[in-house]
Amino acid sequence: MALQLTKNKNPFAKEQRVLFLPDSWKRLISVIRHKAMNSGYTLVEGEFGAGKSTFGLILEKRLLLDESVDCQRVQVHPLSTFDQIYNQLPKERKRPLVVVVDDVHEASTSLLVHLTEPNDNVFWLLLGEAGTSERVSDFYNNHVMLPLFTKQDCYEFLLKQLHDWPKMMQLSQMQSDTIWYASKGLPKFIIEQAEKSMQRLVSGYESNESFEKADKGWWTTAVLAVAAVAFVIALFVTDSEEPKSTNLQNQKLQVIEEAPVDSPAQESDANEPVLDSNESDQVELESETVDPIAEIALSDPEPTPAELVVAAKPEFEKWFDSQSRDHYSVQLYSNSRQVAADEFQQSLDLADSYVYKATVNNEVRYRVLWGSYATRAEAEQAISSLPKRILNQQPWIRPFSAIATEISQ
Repeated sequence: MALQLTKNKNPFAKEQRVLFLPDSWKRLISVIRHKAMNSGYTLVEGEFGAGKSTFGLILEKRLLLDESVDCQRVQVHPLSTFDQIYNQLPKERKRPLVVVVDDVHEASTSLLVHLTEPNDNVFWLLLGEAGTSERVSDFYNNHVMLPLFTKQDCYEFLLKQLHDWPKMMQLSQMQSDTIWYASKGLPKFIIEQAEKSMQRLVSGYESNESFEKADKGWWTTAVLAVAAVAFVIALFVTDSEEPKSTNLQNQKLQVIEEAPVDSPAQESDANEPVLDSNESDQVELESETVDPIAEIALSDPEPTPAELVVAAKPEFEKWFDSQSRDHYSVQLYSNSRQVAADEFQQSLDLADSYVYKATVNNEVRYRVLWGSYATRAEAEQAISSLPKRILNQQPWIRPFSAIATEISQ
């Protein structure tokens, strides 16, 4: 039976992922639990895809089983305030409360300063992307980096994730190491690389299954091969007999040509009377008269009308129409002259970069967009990889909905 990694059968689908806790995360949870007995905070930083949100979820589940502390998770966004977060917490707190604040890199600086201030029986665990500690000076001595997966962590995670799946879908230690090197230890990319490896593995089993089906019909293949050989031999024999028949025909033609036969055409020419000059002129006039039907047949055909060719959409429009209006793109450049925007875009050497025309306050601008990202965090991660000369243009993260409004004006 062929294997297929459909949405319902993908072992790495979001709804089927296991919560794996490596030893390095266990040690960090122990430190946080110890510090939670006193009011305060700790900032845990990690790269995009390092598993910060997963770490917060695991921490919440483990602390809920601990009778000495309570735990609650909250998510912040750029417009969140301290009062909004504080009002979500229980009013009566008999035990120390660990509040896991996710995506603090999206929060305003004033909110981050509030979260560093001590509160009775409240310990703030702040989860943010790398670089968050540089926004508040107090973070400098009170932040840690979330440990990445080691090669052994990667292998144990894949074993646990594929435990209930057929043995043929298990990944070896070597395959796990290859996935780990490609993902650089980031859990998000470990999952993506494992999905790709699983796709290749399933494709290999499907190919083997097809080969087995073909192997069962080898008798049919042998018969067809014998028939093909017989057909080739028959063609060869036929070709060898054709020169003999051709020689016989040539001999018959030679005999016929040597036989003296009076030509009826010569007799008719001899008996035909000679025309005088007037009659010959009349014949020439008749021969010069052109048959109208023959003239139409010999004339050039009328050209057929050209087919209507519908112009294809420009490349930018195709790309833009396929994007979700909830996603984000990065604006790298803006100028009132299209030539300048085109030159800048060509100098980028970046895939998925486009120039589009926008109308802002009745003024035409030509802007350069780059990429499509599902979240603002992914766009920020992409910007961090740009060279300095592009960063000098101050790249701007913009939702596709706002860009569509500019284009429609």
